[in-house]
Amino acid sequence: MKAKIIFLALIIAALSSTASTIKENFDFKIKVVPQTFNSMTNQSGLNKAAEVINKRLIYIVGIPQENIKLDIAETQIVLTLHNIDTSKVRMIKNVVTSSNTLEFWETYENSEIIGYLTKADDLLRAMRTPGSTLKEEKKPIPDLTGKSTANTAGLDSLKQFSDQNPLFSILGPRLTTTGEALPSCMIGLANEKDTSMVNSYLKMDKIKDLFPDDLKFYWSSEPYKYDPSKSLYGLHAIKVTTENRRAPLTGSAIIAAEAATGPDKKDVKISLTMDPEGAKTWAKITRENISRCIAVVYNGYVRSYPRVQNEISGGNTEITGDFTIEEANDLVNTLKSGQLPFDLKIVEEQILKQE
Repeated sequence: MKAKIIFLALIIAALSSTASTIKENFDFKIKVVPQTFNSMTNQSGLNKAAEVINKRLIYIVGIPQENIKLDIAETQIVLTLHNIDTSKVRMIKNVVTSSNTLEFWETYENSEIIGYLTKADDLLRAMRTPGSTLKEEKKPIPDLTGKSTANTAGLDSLKQFSDQNPLFSILGPRLTTTGEALPSCMIGLANEKDTSMVNSYLKMDKIKDLFPDDLKFYWSSEPYKYDPSKSLYGLHAIKVTTENRRAPLTGSAIIAAEAATGPDKKDVKISLTMDPEGAKTWAKITRENISRCIAVVYNGYVRSYPRVQNEISGGNTEITGDFTIEEANDLVNTLKSGQLPFDLKIVEEQILKQE
């Protein structure tokens, strides 16, 4: 009798647990408008935005087409999703407004920038003299020996180097043992905690004036692969080649994308197919940058920076970047959905409970 009671209790507990995880279905309605209104936020732009939203909901969230209704008014998009469960609300809101971007940029070589970095380091040192307007965050000298006990001579040496090299003490230049610039668009490595200070230095007006006007900087999205501590991030020199200072090629040109692994199941690549205009631009970029790097920038961070071997025509190409297959598939789904023509924001949301 006792065994039967225990067995019955287990069944009841299991049923209670199952009931607690049942997801309630409802209709979800949201109103979306452009973040700012300009020449791009016209009817054509809203139609494009609605198309991207529709694809994202299908490819990324997995909502069937028949459950999606989009109504486009003069200045807004009204989205109604039928039979949606509670677990997907946050993802839906993020997907609808996410401004995920993929950009392809031309770059400077490290050898072309190291001289400017040296001048910046020298100027920062001069600005540290009494009466300087430079305000620097005081940081403890790092113990590079890995020991808890201080090495006075070592700390004094580090402090002296830091005082004499404000920039290079936190942004290690990419040089060989003989002092030659390593071939790459990566111009330096910095500890993650120091990247904000590097940014503040490079944004100072006097420092910016030292560099070419068509130079901008982007950090790597992942730690430097050869750094065992996984705390160092690369800084890349991007070359601006367009009048509007935007990337010459973006993910909006991608019409097909697919993730695949190599024979060892570790070498993950993303194959891309571009539309005719994108293919033409890509051929021009690769033709004019043979033996130079092209930076693949995703959401403002460099994901890959392959060196061009030859012109790539036809609009088919591959990108790598130490992706996991999950990361690659997420990026593929984003690319298949397209990019929003402008930033969007949700101004109204409503849950409509089903009868």
